[in-house]
Amino acid sequence: MAFSNDDSDFDKQPDKKVKVDSTGLPLLPQPTTSPYDPLNYPNWLRYTILAEICMLAFLATLNVAIINPAVVPLSAEFGIAHVTGTYQTTVAIGMSALGPLVFTPFANIYGRRPAYLLSILTGFASALGSAKAKSFGTLILARAINGFGPAAALGLGAGTVVDVFFEHERGKAMGLFTLMLTNGAHLAPIVGGYVARDLGWRWCFYVGAIMNGVMFVVCFFFMPETLFDRPERQVDVLPSLAESDSDDNEKSPAPDFVGEPFQSPPMTTKTYLNRLWIIDLARPASRRLKPTDFIIMPFSMLKYPSVAFPALFYAVTYGYASIEPALTLATLFTEIYHFDTVRNGTLGELCSSPVTDAMMHRARRRALQKGVPASAEIRLQGIWTGAVTVPASLLIIPFGDKIGFQWSFFVFAAICVATFLPIVALMFRGEGWRKRFGEPAAY
Repeated sequence: MAFSNDDSDFDKQPDKKVKVDSTGLPLLPQPTTSPYDPLNYPNWLRYTILAEICMLAFLATLNVAIINPAVVPLSAEFGIAHVTGTYQTTVAIGMSALGPLVFTPFANIYGRRPAYLLSILTGFASALGSAKAKSFGTLILARAINGFGPAAALGLGAGTVVDVFFEHERGKAMGLFTLMLTNGAHLAPIVGGYVARDLGWRWCFYVGAIMNGVMFVVCFFFMPETLFDRPERQVDVLPSLAESDSDDNEKSPAPDFVGEPFQSPPMTTKTYLNRLWIIDLARPASRRLKPTDFIIMPFSMLKYPSVAFPALFYAVTYGYASIEPALTLATLFTEIYHFDTVRNGTLGELCSSPVTDAMMHRARRRALQKGVPASAEIRLQGIWTGAVTVPASLLIIPFGDKIGFQWSFFVFAAICVATFLPIVALMFRGEGWRKRFGEPAAY
């Protein structure tokens, strides 16, 4: 079968059969006939891309936290207070919040691939600079760049998942991505603890540089471009589903729907090499970068409750449950319990609970039988576990015989609870708010 790089060929197809998955449900979104459509990539390539972005997200948080268990020897070498020694991590965390604001608009115009490669190179160079820093001021500058550059994966990863996976596959893919993103900072102190003990604190940064260098080589050859301008007019499957829904209460495993099973077309060497160019060769002239894309457009998303409330809750919970203990407990446990760098590193959380999208799958099947889309707020039900355990764990931390700070952690727990209340409202009123304020749109 011959393929074309022109997306208009999709509209010229005489047979517009809806593509369905192995269970007979229609694929969302519908793939085009273009070989450059990431949804047409073979499974091995799609999951290779997923593994790469997961590893890049892991490295982004690992780069920031790997030095945490070695703050005490770092501070001793520069002759500064232990609290001052944590500022280099604080700066890296702060700059990691700015990285996605720059790299994401760039990637939306010029492609994901150049943004990823530039990000990895920045991480490699800044980690190397951190390892060779001769003064604390130089270290602060290198760490600022080290937080800014690799953070591109934190913003681009979710977009890449949307690029290469159908809706029914995104729950599992996003679960793996979030697992790696979150636990990079948790596993980093374990690695950093042993490295600092055996080789010195500077080798914590050398290890980060080596890992970034390896990932650059891997991504250069095995991460093709995934940005694709999908036609706005696609086959509409929902009206047909509504017509196929019976009037009685009998429930079938899937709607009586006529579609064509989807099979990924073979990827030729020419297509693969085309997608490995540093720039997106298929970029249309209409895709242009504007100054408003960097600040105004991203922050304009905060007007949507479905964006603002989860973002606030995640920021508060992750900050108090992960970042804050990582910055303070290593120093406190060294001074109070005389822990070394290794025992400080093993205090982190080793893994998170498995993330599933079973609720969303069930809701989507029921919604498709009625010819309507499933409510996105169903996924919020999975937050209940963290909403209970995080404040509870914060209340447990200060009540040792030597730690103290009872009221500080009580306030942290109260803030976590307060930011969860809007999430509860979103679970029950979110769909109505989206109809009132509009759907969040990509920028």
